[in-house]
Amino acid sequence: MIFDLFKNKDKDKSNVLPFPGPYVEPAKPVKEPEPKTLYSFGITDDNRLTFTMGYTTLTMNEVGVQQLIEQLEFFKNQLSKEL
Repeated sequence: MIFDLFKNKDKDKSNVLPFPGPYVEPAKPVKEPEPKTLYSFGITDDNRLTFTMGYTTLTMNEVGVQQLIEQLEFFKNQLSKEL
């Protein structure tokens, strides 16, 4: 009968799940800080180079970029001679 389950304690209970233990609060995920972009390079739609750092954006054409590269190489060579 239906009530035989409660009377017979030797019955196989392998298919019965145990009652869960006390509730444990799950650990909250650690929020990682958002990465900051320190600088970026880009190209505009009129084929100019943009260099952005902080709140400042520098926009140059191809000739300006080439002159900047030459100036940086010149100063780099000066520094290596002084050291």
